[in-house]
Amino acid sequence: MLPRTGYYWLTSFGCAAAGYGLLWLLLPGHHVFGAPYRMILYHEAHPLAYIALCCGCFGPLAAVATDAFRRRGRWGRLGVVGLLALATVALSSPLGGLLWHWHDMQAGYFPADWPRQLVAGAAEGLTTGWLIVLLSVPYNVLGLLVCYGLLATGAGRFSAGDAGS
Repeated sequence: MLPRTGYYWLTSFGCAAAGYGLLWLLLPGHHVFGAPYRMILYHEAHPLAYIALCCGCFGPLAAVATDAFRRRGRWGRLGVVGLLALATVALSSPLGGLLWHWHDMQAGYFPADWPRQLVAGAAEGLTTGWLIVLLSVPYNVLGLLVCYGLLATGAGRFSAGDAGS
């Protein structure tokens, strides 16, 4: 399972970082990620940290989903990709909230009850992470296409019996 996880983490990070760089060059104002109104844009200031976090969540989930992807037809594979995307957002959102609060503390807001603030950040990540992903068009659409491609490549690269290795 470790080779699969490493493959998905590294290749997704490479693709996501390259896609971010390309869209950063092409989009007006260099705004690749969406954000709710009046949100401090730490994810724009530190994009690779948030990309790495999402790819780190995607890696193990994709490693587990590879066999299910391999066994299905086209529509079933689209379903696997959709469920994998939703699971990645659900897993990475609280971690992204923690990271956002960490960046907030680095920017100078360091409250006395900072451990509780980090926990609150996880809860805020759950409530806003999905919205940030939803607002990040076209980056999220490209991410879904890359997810499909990576799973298709991984399904051909890793045999069905190597998940335990």
